[in-house]
Amino acid sequence: MEERTFAEEVPVLWGLEVDWEDRIWVERRGPTGRGDGPTDIVRPGGEYIGTLPSEGLRTPDAFGPDGLIAYIERNEMDVPTVRVVRLVALEPGG
Repeated sequence: MEERTFAEEVPVLWGLEVDWEDRIWVERRGPTGRGDGPTDIVRPGGEYIGTLPSEGLRTPDAFGPDGLIAYIERNEMDVPTVRVVRLVALEPGG
């Protein structure tokens, strides 16, 4: 072990997005080193809203008005489709 070199810091952030309500979606790296980890959602002032598990709702490809979010998905033949859903609430009682 003494002969091995280790990084002093390991980056954990994979991406950042901001929705129409100014919430910040912070994507963390997962076990594969990609953006397949959980997503934390916070307000601009740093107030924590919650964490989405990696196997649940993910950061959308686009945010629309009135809670609409869009995902670009590809089928087995690599044909893209856009799936649009309405985000009802991220916060308890929201």
